[in-house]
Amino acid sequence: MKSRHAVTSFLVPQFLGRAEADMTARGHGEQLELFREVLTRRRRLQIYAMMGLTDPKQMDKLQRARAADIADAMGYERIIKSRREGGKRDHLVFDQYIYKQIEDTGLKLRRKPIEVFTREPVGVMKNGRRKWRTGLVELSILQEFGFDYEDEDGNPISFDSLKKDEKDKLIRYEADKGPPLYAIPAVDEDGNVIKNDDGTIRRRPANGLLYRWSSRFAELSQDRATNWVFYLEAVKILRRYLKKPVSFDLMEKTLFWRGSGQIEIGHDKLIAHLNIRSKDTKRVQATIDEAFSDALKEGIIDKPVTVREAGYYKPTPKTNWPRRKDKVYQWHRAAKWQPGRKLITVADDSLEAFNAGKAESMKS
Repeated sequence: MKSRHAVTSFLVPQFLGRAEADMTARGHGEQLELFREVLTRRRRLQIYAMMGLTDPKQMDKLQRARAADIADAMGYERIIKSRREGGKRDHLVFDQYIYKQIEDTGLKLRRKPIEVFTREPVGVMKNGRRKWRTGLVELSILQEFGFDYEDEDGNPISFDSLKKDEKDKLIRYEADKGPPLYAIPAVDEDGNVIKNDDGTIRRRPANGLLYRWSSRFAELSQDRATNWVFYLEAVKILRRYLKKPVSFDLMEKTLFWRGSGQIEIGHDKLIAHLNIRSKDTKRVQATIDEAFSDALKEGIIDKPVTVREAGYYKPTPKTNWPRRKDKVYQWHRAAKWQPGRKLITVADDSLEAFNAGKAESMKS
């Protein structure tokens, strides 16, 4: 299988980077926890990388990609596998656990339905503004997934052509829906099956992966109203912060911010959106400050965040209530991450959703 490189920018369904914020704002706690369990940060990054390797005109076709190409698109670093005499490098490869993670993610996403929060156009009103429907929908990411193996001559191995005794030796994975999936077991030099520490049969690393996006997922990635422009460079930046979840979440949500102007959100709501669970106020503040510092260092935001302390906004003459009561954070997404098209501007707490469950007009 030939090596491929992901494109520098590509389209993804907007809900991938927005669903957590929308469900947090709307109080969908149970669905939010399931979303976080299935679409973890690392898995979302892999979906972004796989979308960067997918031809947008072939979304309905069976895709083929080397696990190494996906790992490269995610920004993982290669290691030296061996050295020749004299200390010269032999070749560079990714660590085996990275290949396994990529394959396991494909297995997890295969026809695994999950509830997500989407916002879709449903028509146009008399004044010319769009009507929108928002709410939870159930969808799968991958309709099909499989392992692509090649023999020593580089020819594809077809499981259908294997004899019964050979097929009985394959590792079988049951799917939530559809037929089971098979993988070739790993063997040592003597032909004995290799087992993992837990006693399960180790899977032989595949030459490549086969996958097909679900039709619903493909539609959301192709519709201008429901997709989003994402960047390969952003994928690699986010990958470096997998072990710093608050920084990761702040940067991802900033990249998926629907508006083109200032992002503004109150202190308590920001804590909820970034899923900070600590009760230590000093530690919480330090975590938020570090997340904004990381976003500035990586160029996700173009200047330091502006913090408006509680009491900054005075009561308005009309209502005698301040627009904001608590501490407020204000920041801008850097210009390089602005998608090259007219964006939808949100009139509320930036990271929050529009009204759910009913049609509405586009805010501008």
